[in-house]
Amino acid sequence: MRAHHDPAHHRAQPETFDVHGMLLFGDDPLYFSHLPMFHVPAHRFQVLMEVGFRDDVREAVRKIEGLRTFVPDPFDILELDPDGGPVRTSVRGTVFRGHFERGGVPVAEDVTARITRVLFFRRLDPAARHDDRAPLGYLCFGRAGGLHLAHEITARPDFDQVLAVRLVRGTVRHEPGVTGEPPADFGRPVPVTFGRVDTPRRRLVAGDTAEGDFDLGVSRTGEHGFHAQVEVVDEIYMETGDLSM
Repeated sequence: MRAHHDPAHHRAQPETFDVHGMLLFGDDPLYFSHLPMFHVPAHRFQVLMEVGFRDDVREAVRKIEGLRTFVPDPFDILELDPDGGPVRTSVRGTVFRGHFERGGVPVAEDVTARITRVLFFRRLDPAARHDDRAPLGYLCFGRAGGLHLAHEITARPDFDQVLAVRLVRGTVRHEPGVTGEPPADFGRPVPVTFGRVDTPRRRLVAGDTAEGDFDLGVSRTGEHGFHAQVEVVDEIYMETGDLSM
């Protein structure tokens, strides 16, 4: 459970003001992924951010083996919405080895995370019901040599998952009329779907290689995208319980 605050203080804040726990992952750059929950209004958001720390904290983060999380001081998550005005540029909090609510150990306390850019921000609809017949969908982001997939959360019951992946060399096939290599830096998350249903049991896992359809959007010359084999290097995070209710 997220931390509780003084009731009188909490009443003066919007319902989106709370302790917003983050998955901390990556290397260069580092990323936050907000840990969402459908049943708590403050946490009905899927958010991906590129972040930075001062050098000594960054080195401490790099030395953590396994799962890493970050617990910021309470703030209004709407301050991360790029469509809502100026975006919050930093948060203060504590870096944990492991999950902060499940036996995690503090590694660096009272440190500032700089928010370099918000990559993705979506409010989740608690009334929507998940379609298990839909294709398995992810958001691809990162840079060549350091790509990630975050499962695209749509409706309950769902699952939160982050993977480290790479494109298999020589497997990229472009849509007709499109040439060149995939972008070296996915400046924004690119939707990618796979030929399996969107359920936890059929998710991608470490060691999988699967064909992905990457949607780069629509321009004046038509739809742009490519197909490629994706190899899953590591499953960084996987959660179903917080998104089942």
